[in-house]
Amino acid sequence: MSLGGGYVNRVAWIDLTGGQIEYKPIAEEDARKYIGARGLGDKYVFDNGPQVDPLSPENILCFMNGPLTGTDVNLSGRMAVCTKSPLTDTITDSHHGGWSAARMKWAGFDGLVFKGKAEKPVYLSIKDNEVAIRDAAALWGLQTKETQAAVREELGDPRARVAMIGPGGENLVPFACIMHGPFDAAGRGGLGAVMGSKNLKAVAVRGTGRPRV
Repeated sequence: MSLGGGYVNRVAWIDLTGGQIEYKPIAEEDARKYIGARGLGDKYVFDNGPQVDPLSPENILCFMNGPLTGTDVNLSGRMAVCTKSPLTDTITDSHHGGWSAARMKWAGFDGLVFKGKAEKPVYLSIKDNEVAIRDAAALWGLQTKETQAAVREELGDPRARVAMIGPGGENLVPFACIMHGPFDAAGRGGLGAVMGSKNLKAVAVRGTGRPRV
């Protein structure tokens, strides 16, 4: 079933514990009621259960865009990152600018949902529908600017957009941010700590497609 419009109708659900990636469509009812980005991401977090420990493997971390993301519509390039907050112990979402959201849509995804905890540090790379979980042992402990440079060098792609954590997120500081490049931050609710609790150092994305609205 195709939703049409600005959706690519594909969300990657990444189980970091088992290293498995599953691709799921968006239910049409959910797309109509929640539209995307914050609405859909918060629904996924809510459905995952209110009793989840924010820093446990059972918590989910959602990177979501919307149906207008990646188009020429003004202010449509923001991404919503949704999870259960270690700072407030309730649902939180934080939004950032930059190019990560558009690149994720151009790569063929409406969102990424992480669950579980990797046995060792990893990062996720996405390029035009191809998703891979990669070793991040050499990145652990690096500051965010250093991380972006190292990921781009390893991928051989200086234009890859990188969302990442620094030592604050690695050490589960409850107000740690997720940086998207050197200047844009998903800064509310301790999202970086949730990312660190999953041993997830970074998400790198490059997409060359264009959405049809």
